[in-house]
Amino acid sequence: MLLKLFTAVAVAVAGFAGLQESQDLEGVKCIINGKRAADAEQFVEYMGGKVYFCCGGCKAKFVADQELEEPTMTIKANHQLVVTGQFEQTGCPMSGNALAEGAVAEVGGVEVGFCCTNCSGKVNDAEGLEAKAAIVFNAKAFKNGFAKKADLSSATCPISGGEVNAEQFAAHNGGKVYFCCGKCKTKFEEDATPFVAKSNHQLVLTGQVAQTGCPFSGGDMDDDHTVDVGGVSVKMCCGNCVKKVNAADSVEAKAELVFSADAFAKGFGEDE
Repeated sequence: MLLKLFTAVAVAVAGFAGLQESQDLEGVKCIINGKRAADAEQFVEYMGGKVYFCCGGCKAKFVADQELEEPTMTIKANHQLVVTGQFEQTGCPMSGNALAEGAVAEVGGVEVGFCCTNCSGKVNDAEGLEAKAAIVFNAKAFKNGFAKKADLSSATCPISGGEVNAEQFAAHNGGKVYFCCGKCKTKFEEDATPFVAKSNHQLVLTGQVAQTGCPFSGGDMDDDHTVDVGGVSVKMCCGNCVKKVNAADSVEAKAELVFSADAFAKGFGEDE
């Protein structure tokens, strides 16, 4: 299974996270001091998740590094996000395309899938963990192939409205849209157009995508001007935008306004 997280801490390499099955941090190492265990109380919010360190000193070093024009700790931070189960694979890190059976490579305890054996071969041929991780977890590859793990507790199928099945999903806007069954998934894959707004809404509701601006104007968000759309609190730039949403006569109509393809492109994006 792709992204299988192994429990054998012995294979951890200094500077990279230790290996585990859950986000309890058992076996996870600080990304700066790879010999010391990560402390659950020493973390930095990053990419919509958390990166953990052994102490405040290492945490401060990471914060300072992120302010550089070209941060040097991105690869290790991205790797830890996957190891701790906060992010999961959505596509090939090299192409962004769908994964192919048998095209895999092990990178620091994470089994990563690829679109073809040419891509997996490049990683498998790389010498050492750092070289492999540099290919798979650099900023561009991470954006291509990984997304924040969804919180499905409140999600509903965008086609049937029923409870979603974690095993039934399709890639969409850099994340995963979940369905109740394979039939709905197939319907979405055949023509996603009628379900774009509901699918975008699910991406935000499940925490895979964050709001970055007003979905109408693309401008700055105002905390004093918010509107609830199907359980998602959406910030607008002004009262007029709020009125526009509230004037819609149903949740579905509000969602079509706020989560349409154009509105989604203006107001939502990566959670950093």
